[in-house]
This record gives sequence, structure tokens and C-alpha cells, in this order.
Amino acid sequence: MNIEQKRSFVLSQPFNVAIHKKTFTNYLEVIIDESGKVHYAVPSHQEKLIKLCCEKLSITRDELNDLCPKEYYCDFISWLTMTSGAVSVWDSFYIGKANKLQLMALKKLKRNQLYRGSIG
Repeated sequence: MNIEQKRSFVLSQPFNVAIHKKTFTNYLEVIIDESGKVHYAVPSHQEKLIKLCCEKLSITRDELNDLCPKEYYCDFISWLTMTSGAVSVWDSFYIGKANKLQLMALKKLKRNQLYRGSIG
């Protein structure tokens, strides 16, 4: 298995700090759900958040799009984080309002030198 195949395989698995650190350098794109569980943002942050919102609200993607207020048309990820209750995380910042469990997950990512941004 070449490096790209290995990376693709890891991204398709549940998030694991040790495996992530062995596979990636200076890369973190994850979603932390309301329970504090970390998920890879695959295929993208927006798509993962859309999936979480649709599951949470038991609605279709079209129904979700219809719910989005006009003021968030150009800031869709912020609205998706509010609607899903999740936070969207990159290696140096996150979007969303983190609850206690999500803050604990961010702190764990920071302790493991995967997240370099501020917390809180």
C-alpha cells in the first residue's frame, strides 16, 4: 500500500490519535460532534456537517438547505455548526461554539500536538 492509499484508508476509519500521528504531518481536518467524538471531515467539513444535520433533524439535504437563513448563505459552515451542534476543526482554528465535551476533545488534540489553535 502506497502512502496515498494508506492516508485514504485512515481517513475512512474512526479517528485515532496514534494512527493519525503516524500517518499525517501538520494535517488536521475533523468534526467534533456534540458528544465529543472526533470524526474525519470526509469528504469535506461542509459535507460532513450536512450529513450530521440531516441525521439530527431527520430531514433531507434539500429540506436542510431550505431551512438555512439568507444571512448564512455566504457562511454556511457557521450555520451548519449551530444547527448540528458540532464544531469544525482545522489544525490552527475551529468554527462553532464548543460545549464541555468538545472542549475536552480539543484539549486532547492540543496535548497530542495535532491542534495548534486557541481553545475556549
